[in-house]
Amino acid sequence: MTIPQSPARRRAVSALLASLIVCGGLPLSSAVQAQQVSWPRQPIRLIVPFAPGGPADALARFISARLGPELGQTVIVENRAGAGGTLGAAEVAKASDGHTILFSSTGALVIIPAITKNVNYNPDRDLVAVGLAVNTPQVVVVAAKSPYTSLSSLLAAAKAKPDTLNFASAGNGTTTQLGAELLKRSAGVSITHIPYRGAAPAIADVIGGTVDMMVADAPAVSAFIADNRLRALAVTSSNRIATLPQVPTTNEEGLPDVISGTWYGIMGPAQLPKDVVEKINAALNRVLRAPEVDAFIKGQGADPMGGTPQEFAIFIRNESQKWGKLAKQAGVRMD
Repeated sequence: MTIPQSPARRRAVSALLASLIVCGGLPLSSAVQAQQVSWPRQPIRLIVPFAPGGPADALARFISARLGPELGQTVIVENRAGAGGTLGAAEVAKASDGHTILFSSTGALVIIPAITKNVNYNPDRDLVAVGLAVNTPQVVVVAAKSPYTSLSSLLAAAKAKPDTLNFASAGNGTTTQLGAELLKRSAGVSITHIPYRGAAPAIADVIGGTVDMMVADAPAVSAFIADNRLRALAVTSSNRIATLPQVPTTNEEGLPDVISGTWYGIMGPAQLPKDVVEKINAALNRVLRAPEVDAFIKGQGADPMGGTPQEFAIFIRNESQKWGKLAKQAGVRMD
């Protein structure tokens, strides 16, 4: 039999329960809620799905060293290179410790999932956007001794003799291939693709004159341009970049739609609590606003970004549509 309670008694019981919860006398409803209150409880693993020593690794390590103090825990960088960044992304997608995040890029989040069915994670379902960190524009480069001294002269030659020029890329399905494919389609030219296994050998053959040109990430070629081993014809961005102020943009060259590059951002497993996502995002934005970080990133030929998790999610969706459509039109396939 249930004994009816007076309104006064019900108010008293409710007040007692509230007091117990506030004082810690009753547990929170779930472990997730407890994590949200105390996170981070241990060092944070930042998975970098690229080899040590490259531009992406350098950016990740520089940012993570400053992200740790903002979050009150050490951020440990772990390299998980392979399969265009998808091995590291898959590891984070399956992580359940609440302290594993990903420093990912264009390829693993939007390009590779659009051109292959052999990806064992779904970026939309298995990962959550935390924050956009860095955007790296690309540079159209030729050998320093190349006869092409401007983008217009290169494209004129390609139009005059279709399929006689060629371009190098870091491999099938990479941003270095898709950046060139976007340039070809916008300019209405036909240039033959020569894929390499990585940016370094591709750049070496452009320097040596074995391949005519490349649309390369700015950090990968800035030193070779400065040493007069490569000639920069245009940067694929709306504005000129700090490391190459003398190089015109594709917009200035009459190709405003040719905006390409590689961007990097932090992702987490889909089950990462919203409060944790927002905490990491706020810390990342503080780091990116620091003068020394701004100077370092711009010195790499890149731009610090920032913004909310929601803005990053929308950005990824728009990029997926853009590059997925282009990859299918160009018949891009993975190695």
